[in-house]
Amino acid sequence: MVFTREQIMDHYKAEAVRHTDAGTSTIQDVRTRDIEMRALFTYIKDGYRILEVGCGNGFVARAIVEQFQVELYAIDFSADMINLAQNQGISNPRGKVTFACVDILKLDTKHTYDLIFTERCLQNLCSWEDQKKALANIAAALKPGGCFVMLESFWSGLNNLNQARHELDLPEIPPPWHNLLFDEEQTIEYLTSLNCDYLDQNCLLSGYYFGSRVILPTIYPKEKNVTSKSILNDYFCHFPPYGDFCPMKILRFQKNK
Repeated sequence: MVFTREQIMDHYKAEAVRHTDAGTSTIQDVRTRDIEMRALFTYIKDGYRILEVGCGNGFVARAIVEQFQVELYAIDFSADMINLAQNQGISNPRGKVTFACVDILKLDTKHTYDLIFTERCLQNLCSWEDQKKALANIAAALKPGGCFVMLESFWSGLNNLNQARHELDLPEIPPPWHNLLFDEEQTIEYLTSLNCDYLDQNCLLSGYYFGSRVILPTIYPKEKNVTSKSILNDYFCHFPPYGDFCPMKILRFQKNK
């Protein structure tokens, strides 16, 4: 799958117009967004200095500083998204957020952050070489002992999901046109070479995706179109995250020096 930087910029310009400051920006499945945010927040503590790479319209950043007493620097390469983020109010903030239009490929910050996280951002880079550059810049920006929480899409989860669908004669789900999925082993090996120890992973969406992308289309009336808006997904989103049946998951790393 090949796409260009210009296509990505155009895509997020359209997203900014379509969704403005809503949580549906970049992900229309609202249950996925909710599960992602609840998982990300478990890694945050008061007093942290945090970098969010790919903040979009600031939806997650605003929720963080409303809940936590942190110093958050939230960046995105889309000027349209940053404009939305900078013009939204924050209710009774406990923390402080600064939004800036910054290209992760040009980030030049050293040993600054206790926590850096991405949320389906680096998968929009156009090549593994660009992804490696972004990962190197993130590793450099971490303090010794700081953590990188990488919520991105990986081939392993998508392949498992499609294998389950295949066994039930369901069509394969392809990756979105604008996503370059990560190879898990390759990613761990590369970040380890940057003095970032692999700690663990969180397949936070595995249960929900197995329910909504495997069980639901199997039991749904054949004459109807399956949609993430189905009320049945209110049940499936509480499935435990067993296995690895969703491309999106968290890999966590810690800077060792």
